[in-house]
Amino acid sequence: MKRFIGLLALAILNLLPFSFSAAQTTPAFSALKASAAGFYSNTSIPLPGAPLLYNAARAPEDNLSGEQLFQYLHQSVTPAPTFQPSYSASKSFMYSKADNTGCNGGPGIITLYSQVCISGSGGNGNDYKEQGDQNGDGKAGDFINAEHIWPQSFFNSALPMVADLHQLASTLSVPNGRRANLKYAIVSNATYSTSAGSKLGKEGYEPANAAKGNVARALLYFVVRYYDRSIRQGGMDYNSFWTKNVPMLLQWNRQDPPDANERRRNDLVETFQGNRNPFIDNPALADKIGEAVFEAH
Repeated sequence: MKRFIGLLALAILNLLPFSFSAAQTTPAFSALKASAAGFYSNTSIPLPGAPLLYNAARAPEDNLSGEQLFQYLHQSVTPAPTFQPSYSASKSFMYSKADNTGCNGGPGIITLYSQVCISGSGGNGNDYKEQGDQNGDGKAGDFINAEHIWPQSFFNSALPMVADLHQLASTLSVPNGRRANLKYAIVSNATYSTSAGSKLGKEGYEPANAAKGNVARALLYFVVRYYDRSIRQGGMDYNSFWTKNVPMLLQWNRQDPPDANERRRNDLVETFQGNRNPFIDNPALADKIGEAVFEAH
């Protein structure tokens, strides 16, 4: 009987003609939905606006795989069209909240490619200044800006892609500029590098080992959400940038699983833009979808 009541409550909540983001949900609603969903989920976190299946199953990977799981997640990661942040608002939130994990007891950001903590606060990347040459790339006094893991020139800087925090990262401007819109790759002979191990070479751009999983999960999310949008512009070579790179990205996802900061960021981004990156909640979803399905998109 208790199980039936939980399922009935969950079904009613999910059939309501509107969706709730974390910022819109009342404590009472959260408690009720959590109570109902708690009967059926343990390893995955329900996504805002997700269909009943995501909540009613213990986890989607238990009963979905391949193209079905890809399409299920595609629907689940698309938030209700009630709020569309601007690019400037997303950057401000990223610098001041999502990426500001702190440096030596004060506010600051650990930059993605350099893996050094740059002290600062507020929503302007120019206010975060490198002290000397912290990342060992030969360029002192750098500042923080926003990296698009999927380069914005490939989708003409259009919303919502340009402002989607699940594919934005705080980086020092020099390594960001060196990456430009190059594909990710394993680099044999570096022409530029940071002390953390990010490298530029003829093959493309290789992020530091500590950033490889973050990069992979951002790209996997981006394709799952936006594969049916115009994301192949600017003369990009989609086969080289994405299709041929899928095996490498799946490997990076396995070898560098989400850490506490990445999970924290996922929670904060949900409060801001109303959706999660499911590959941070459960990296195993990527292999459940599989190489062939990702390559086909």
